[in-house]
Amino acid sequence: MTYDNQGSLFALGMRLTKLNADGTMLVGTTSSYTTTALAKVSLGLEYDDPDAVKGENGAGGICLYYQAPSTLKQGTIKDLTVCTPDPNVMAFVLGGTVYEGTGSPAPDLGYQAPAVGAVPNPNGISLEFWTNALGNGTISASLPYFHWIVPRVQLKLSSEVTAEASNALTPVFEGTASENTGWGTGPALDFTRDASRVWQYLREATIPTLTPGFHAVTAGP
Repeated sequence: MTYDNQGSLFALGMRLTKLNADGTMLVGTTSSYTTTALAKVSLGLEYDDPDAVKGENGAGGICLYYQAPSTLKQGTIKDLTVCTPDPNVMAFVLGGTVYEGTGSPAPDLGYQAPAVGAVPNPNGISLEFWTNALGNGTISASLPYFHWIVPRVQLKLSSEVTAEASNALTPVFEGTASENTGWGTGPALDFTRDASRVWQYLREATIPTLTPGFHAVTAGP
């Protein structure tokens, strides 16, 4: 197996998909949403570090020391930054309600935060995003994209959404990622790899059309 020293840069867009309680995708015409407003996202891994076992002799010298290996507890997402406070992104990630105008299709007018005391998005969502694969300043000709898959995430705002004269409104989210075998073949019904991981990425030759808006989920896994 060879590796051509490609790096992932330049976020192109992301797809958010609603989930059922068992992790399967929620079927419906407004269950998946694509946006090109992704500015930044950081993925990590959080480990559970067991306590060390230590024994000392009468003189205070250590005669026994052992610590079990760390185990992966969950994935982490930080700095998921959206260039604009898109009402649908806010509703997918945080729960809450989108205010709609009249007409067909009805324009989005605003966003209403979830109710106090409620669990706004208990099932979480799946998150996919795409980036160019670059190496030595050029895009790979054979596999030019990275497809990042996070099959189940729980997110919240990591800071206030602030409006001021010098800064744009840029919501930033953070949270945790967990495995989700129920995600199956994904909202495009074309994922053939193992989804029982907190996140993963694949080099691919093509990506879906990242036209902003809703895309129907027509089948489960």
